[in-house]
Amino acid sequence: MANIPIIIILFVAFCVSTFFNFANAVGMTFIVVGHVYCDTCGVEFETTLSQSIGEAIVKLECRNRIDQSYTYQSKDIVVDKRGNYEIEVMGDYEESDCNVILIRSPSQDCNDPIEKWRKARVVLTTTDGVRGNVRFANSLGFKKRTSHLGCNKFLKKWGYFEL
Repeated sequence: MANIPIIIILFVAFCVSTFFNFANAVGMTFIVVGHVYCDTCGVEFETTLSQSIGEAIVKLECRNRIDQSYTYQSKDIVVDKRGNYEIEVMGDYEESDCNVILIRSPSQDCNDPIEKWRKARVVLTTTDGVRGNVRFANSLGFKKRTSHLGCNKFLKKWGYFEL
């Protein structure tokens, strides 16, 4: 009989804690941070020879996992001159898959999106165990039409094949 008040207190504490976690998630503002680059060597990953692409355009989209309907779409975001961007997102998107997507490159010789890096998944929920409101997206890349002159030397140094 003495255990019943303890069980009730623990149950109430659990309910209050859950309520505050839910209330925090509803009003949460996430900041998605990322980078856009030009793959100058055609290796489809970022290297020290890669160049940032300033003023490229990206977009954040979230889709419901079940019916693929849009649950969030940002306006087009223009990245800064260093190729970096920040996107503010209000709310919790636990039931959605969210991706930052490449839209357009301002560079005429580096505007072909790298298939593997044309979108980056970001998790926008407080229920995943990640603390804080900043989420980091993988870098997004475009491919240059012709390789940089230093690519062969770079690739040999790192044990890759010659172009």
